[in-house]
Amino acid sequence: MKEVSHRTGILMFFTLFAAYVTFAASWVGGSNLGPEIIQTYFGGEVSPVLSQVVNYTITIARVVANFLAALFLMKLGIKRAGQLALCLLAFSLVAVWMPNYWLYIAARMIMALGGSMIMVYMNPLVVRFVAREQKIFYSSFITASYNIGAFIMAIAFVFFAQALRYNWRLTLSCVAAFSILFFVIWLFKAQNFETSSSNDVANDYSYGKAIKDPFVWKFALGFGAFLFLYVMTLTSLPPTLAEAYPAFRPGAMICAVSGGGIVGTLLMLKIKIERKRRPILLALGSAVIVTVALALCFIKSAPSIAYILLFISGILLFTQYPIYLNIPHELPNMNPQKSTLLFGVIWALTYGFYTILNVIWSMVLGVGGLLSANIFYIIVSMIYLVAIILLPETYHKK
Repeated sequence: MKEVSHRTGILMFFTLFAAYVTFAASWVGGSNLGPEIIQTYFGGEVSPVLSQVVNYTITIARVVANFLAALFLMKLGIKRAGQLALCLLAFSLVAVWMPNYWLYIAARMIMALGGSMIMVYMNPLVVRFVAREQKIFYSSFITASYNIGAFIMAIAFVFFAQALRYNWRLTLSCVAAFSILFFVIWLFKAQNFETSSSNDVANDYSYGKAIKDPFVWKFALGFGAFLFLYVMTLTSLPPTLAEAYPAFRPGAMICAVSGGGIVGTLLMLKIKIERKRRPILLALGSAVIVTVALALCFIKSAPSIAYILLFISGILLFTQYPIYLNIPHELPNMNPQKSTLLFGVIWALTYGFYTILNVIWSMVLGVGGLLSANIFYIIVSMIYLVAIILLPETYHKK
């Protein structure tokens, strides 16, 4: 197989990175435009569970996609697997013009299949083309990709909300058009490279072994709770809180969390972490849960204080996210093929856990109201801290 240059490998990484930013912008944009979408298809209000069904189906699609991602990589090679993922992502444009809500959801699920595969395919590129000391740096980019997409949409809604809501189909079509651009770049620039290694132990890793691996379950359970804490602040929580508190601005919340996340990412790009992972993650994880809980307490009486706390929570989230996501890279005998299998199963289980928590949260909201849903949200997020305690320490001095 032809040797792929470092420059080409990094270009492939950032093409997938930019495509995932587009996916995030489309997902968050769709959540922000949820009332307009529901109005178009139903002509009025619906139950909390039905209004959130698009988020459930996207996460379910991500479960399926992550299980399939490694299989496609091994069968098709990174170039064709990436083409497939980017082609599926382009269904974000198809979804916008579907004639009914259920076809819209089906097309959004296909979009999510592509988006999730893209996230998985960034990891073998990191393993293959990035030096060990730079892996956390690139993990920061991976974790920032969703946040950047969310931040772009948040800023757009803060300044141009009326224009963006005037025609939700046109708004989401403009976002989806970028996925076509990245597909074309990948088509002409991507190249295949060897994803396995000569290490028999690493090459012997399979779906079966990944599913039976206790590390995978511990990591995914903690990751699911972490994403529940984080993603809810950008999708389900803002419109829900705005309905309960008219003075609260959902766009400001999304902007605060995603803006803080970008600051946190920039910090991680500058800071070199050469110390044990678990104590750092426990301290930062505890701090962010407390900060989000305080923000929820201030939303009704002092929204400005809540926005500041949410901004701080974004910083805290994204100073720990790349550290946590890099832990599998620090396991012994890692290669691109094994990392794809490992992350495929991890992301699948993670989004499975996240979807279950999201559905239960919606049910708690419908039955017990906002206060009960907020209490559930904070308590369940603490599972992340339990997982950190159970995970192995992967940092070792050189």
